[in-house]
Amino acid sequence: VDIIGSNSLINEVELINIIDETLSKLGLKEFTIKLNNRKILAGLVNSIGANDAFTDITIALDKYDKIGPEGVKNELGKININDDAINKLIDILSFEGSAQKKLEYLKPIISDSETGLKGIEEMEFIFKALENINIKNADIDLDIKLARGLNYYTGTIFEISAGGINIGSICGGGRYDDLTGIFGLDDVSGV
Repeated sequence: VDIIGSNSLINEVELINIIDETLSKLGLKEFTIKLNNRKILAGLVNSIGANDAFTDITIALDKYDKIGPEGVKNELGKININDDAINKLIDILSFEGSAQKKLEYLKPIISDSETGLKGIEEMEFIFKALENINIKNADIDLDIKLARGLNYYTGTIFEISAGGINIGSICGGGRYDDLTGIFGLDDVSGV
């Protein structure tokens, strides 16, 4: 499902509801919708002083669940991120808690990044709006490790995994602000 032509974050909330409804109707009782925001990731990369390596860092982070923190450390070392920055980033990624606690934890870390703070604001809006939705079966989590290595995503990113089944994600996606530009339709946001 794509919603094109609107910048409203209500679209993300609608998509979460659609995912929950659809997978519930298909009989899935346990699944997790993981959310993050590429703007938050930009703030994290800024906080370790590695803005020039954003793409390489997100590609490494996208492998976190498969290769673990040590594997990510190795990947980041290969792109010349210094050990202090790598350790700081891994410590941040390992923080556990509710979505709200994670967002509060991140605010001072990325406070120097206007983009990162905008990502936190967007996620706060989405999680607040979800309080008014009747979610049937989905467990919804803010996963600050989630990167989705596709560089056309610019905001919220999604990844859905089925509980009890170790096959990776069963669907995913995210906000893209100008992906339609490659088709000659500039400045049309979608999710």
